[in-house]
Amino acid sequence: MQFPNITAVDLLVVFVSVYTVLAFQDNKRRRGLPYPPGPRPRPIIGNLLDVPSRHPWAAYAEMAKKYGTVHLST
Repeated sequence: MQFPNITAVDLLVVFVSVYTVLAFQDNKRRRGLPYPPGPRPRPIIGNLLDVPSRHPWAAYAEMAKKYGTVHLST
């Protein structure tokens, strides 16, 4: 049994296709209620770099001062 050769171009096409499908699904989901204010996410990694690994509560307190509090409605 022979296996097909997978090239970097094949992997790139698969990655771009999956990313495009996920982006369209996310866009469809966001048409509902808006997200609370906050820092803009970066592509793929989101807000991973916005919160430090040490003392994350300090970063959240600073973001609350900058963007305001989040009010949850039940």
